[in-house]
Amino acid sequence: MEFHRHLFATVSSSERRKVAGTAVETPVKPAINERIMARKYLLKTAVALAIAGLVSACGPRIEQAASGPKPIAPQQELALTNVVSSQLAPLTMGSTDYLLLASEARGLVLVDAKGTEKLALDGGTVERFALHQLADDNWLIALYDEDSGQLQLRQLDLYEGSPRIRYLGAMATTSPQVAMCFSRQADRTHLFAIDENGLGHEYVVHPREQAWEFTGVRPLYFGEQVSSCVVDDRSGKLLVAQPPLGIWSLNADAEMDEAREVFAASGELAADDFGGLWLDDASGNLWLTAGDKVYAYNINNPRQGPQFVTALADLEPVSAAIQQGVLLALEEESDRVLQFAVKLPEPAAEMQTFRGPVEIPRVRASGQTAPVSSGGDAADDPAIWVNPANPSASLILGTDKKSGLSVYNLNGELIEHFPVGRVNNVDLRPMQHGKYVAIAAASNRTDPGVSLFGISADGKVDDLGLRNLDMGDPYGLCVYRRGADLMAFVSDKDGAVQLLQIVPGEGNVDWRLQKVAQLEVDSQVEGCVVDDETQMLFFGEEDAGIWRLDIAAFLASGARPQLIAQVDGERLAADVEGMGLYHAGDRSYLVVSSQGNNSYALFSRDGSEFVGHFKVDINLDKSLDGSSETDGLEVSSASFGSQYPQGLLVVQDGRNRMPSQTQNFKLVSWADIAEKLQLK
Repeated sequence: MEFHRHLFATVSSSERRKVAGTAVETPVKPAINERIMARKYLLKTAVALAIAGLVSACGPRIEQAASGPKPIAPQQELALTNVVSSQLAPLTMGSTDYLLLASEARGLVLVDAKGTEKLALDGGTVERFALHQLADDNWLIALYDEDSGQLQLRQLDLYEGSPRIRYLGAMATTSPQVAMCFSRQADRTHLFAIDENGLGHEYVVHPREQAWEFTGVRPLYFGEQVSSCVVDDRSGKLLVAQPPLGIWSLNADAEMDEAREVFAASGELAADDFGGLWLDDASGNLWLTAGDKVYAYNINNPRQGPQFVTALADLEPVSAAIQQGVLLALEEESDRVLQFAVKLPEPAAEMQTFRGPVEIPRVRASGQTAPVSSGGDAADDPAIWVNPANPSASLILGTDKKSGLSVYNLNGELIEHFPVGRVNNVDLRPMQHGKYVAIAAASNRTDPGVSLFGISADGKVDDLGLRNLDMGDPYGLCVYRRGADLMAFVSDKDGAVQLLQIVPGEGNVDWRLQKVAQLEVDSQVEGCVVDDETQMLFFGEEDAGIWRLDIAAFLASGARPQLIAQVDGERLAADVEGMGLYHAGDRSYLVVSSQGNNSYALFSRDGSEFVGHFKVDINLDKSLDGSSETDGLEVSSASFGSQYPQGLLVVQDGRNRMPSQTQNFKLVSWADIAEKLQLK
């Protein structure tokens, strides 16, 4: 009970601001539902870290005397004047070592290695900041100014050989920010900021004509008493200290699963207050403070426990770092930096060979559809109808697998929604019919069957109703033409794949489905596409790879599919999901969603040769996020005008960010893909 009373105790703003650590600030007024989510995360955090603390208490620990390591005295002291600081960070400019300090009296103060003051903001009350190197002699600073209630960006550089700090931009906040840290992602600078209530936000910070802007990416929920954060760009991990619980590790990339786990449990730190996170990029060691001690962890292998522990005599540091082989420590609201001679831990051995994941080329999103109406995992699969008379008036059909089929224009605006049930996959083909120029089919899991839709020459979509199937759970679907016949493959989520003929009718009610054949498969199949000219079926077995089937040979002699591209974790990462064919003569490609690494793989038209892969990335100019966790996709080589002159790729987006909303579909210009991958 004592633990829970401490955890949920109401802490005043001034008391919370005195928690040790590196700062992360949050600029936007949180909505009520965000506050509720933060409270829920706090409870989950408490349970997870309490369990982790019990486990760590039973695991290997550093051998120490019962009273802990013997405290060491400082070797030297840098006396400061009216700084009142609770955070320091070392940096180098022009071959000169400096220390940057937060100042509750003067904003920011920069001193050299001897403690000689070089410059100060001389204004504002700053307890927390984040520091990020943009280039040689060029540093980006994020700080929270308590006086103005702003999250500010500053630039520290050299002008005619002397340091200077310039104002870049600011954003008002409604809650004090207690932790801030930068991340470098795809040549962009991201800022994580967490307020005193534990509500965090991720921003892209970037220059504009007048001032730098904060573009929101997503909210993050931690709960109260966060003290500091840091990002390891090599591994892409965001680390967040939350006393008295422990230190979290989670993915910094918003397009990946959060994958939150315990980096260090409180039982290893033997103190209620800890934080002051500082990452030594050169050695791969994470430094932090806890009580009267300073710890260092191997950033790549925290389960080994701390690699370094020392107690400081008569001092409870709130910020620590290494500069020129010397340990620097700062107590709360201090005017002195203490230097300690210690034997530093060896650089992490794997730092010499450690390489992050291979960077996949990125192509910016060109557009997006309106979010689907259903929450959670709802949007699934798109189809593209090319208006032959006016390509710019073409349509995108997209499934909301919790409610029905939506129709969008090329600007992504919702034109119509058909609430026909849990439709999963959709595909279409043009056809000759007295009333319609194309027919779309969608697998329907509410009442097992296929929902049919007719598209007229003027772009009007009609619901032709549901045709039931002898199938437990219709899942994947793709349509193709066999001569004059319109055909469809439909997979059962727990069974085989049926080949059906869509038999036209004169009215809406007399269309029917006729079973032609059945293909037995080894496991779950969803994504599929047929090359109408070669009569080849491509389908994805989610955990295995891409299969190809000669349809004519299958119907004539029962020929079996061939596995032409296996899941390897790089080119294809399970699950293998959506598929589409880009038809352009000798520049034709099979496009596949590689869901496991949030990318899209291009193969030759017959699927035999891997051509390249890419991710769909943020487009700051259009305020678009990228795509991830993609289920279905569709691609067309038609020219849709100046925006999509060489064709269009539409992909489902499993995490719709900037801001966080329900899922939708992203639009990508094929011209951009061709340029990035240097296609013919």
